[in-house]
Amino acid sequence: MTEMICDDVVFHFNKKNLEDPTVPMWVIKARGQTMYVNHVTCSIPWTTKETPDNSHTKGSIKIKRALLKISPENDAEISTATDADIRRIRAQDRGYVRIAWTWGHHAVIGRYLKTQSVRFSTIKNFTERCGSTYYVTDIRSNEEAVAMELALWGTFTRLSVTHPLYVSYDDPSKWHDEEDDDDDDDDPS
Repeated sequence: MTEMICDDVVFHFNKKNLEDPTVPMWVIKARGQTMYVNHVTCSIPWTTKETPDNSHTKGSIKIKRALLKISPENDAEISTATDADIRRIRAQDRGYVRIAWTWGHHAVIGRYLKTQSVRFSTIKNFTERCGSTYYVTDIRSNEEAVAMELALWGTFTRLSVTHPLYVSYDDPSKWHDEEDDDDDDDDPS
């Protein structure tokens, strides 16, 4: 999934779709990029943008300060960009690697971070109702994260941007304890 924070998002119908239905129906312009998508869901207020002198389109929908997500199915979702979204995406844009580990590896990871002078963000912990505790931080460079992986293989997990711990780091209110049937509580992936 592609995510970006946008000061402005503009989208309009793609008239090429009338000639060839295999061409995506919508055109989105944001952050200097043009994207062609199949569907747009917008959950925030918008205004119209009239462009009568434009030969391609006479009008568009315009949204301010938005979080734009484009799914692997080529569908766009436009929603309000929260402060937590902004922090999370800026960390991604800077090349940070968000990692998580369990209580059982906390001492080893902490010692490595200090002795190797790894640059990292605040370590936050999340506890499930069952008592499992996870620690999450951003490693400030991919090179340092790779060195950690080689030195401490199997003691932590790189988190994907859709993982609940990844999202909860920036917005702790998003943390939830999902009931699962497996007994492997030590693996946050």
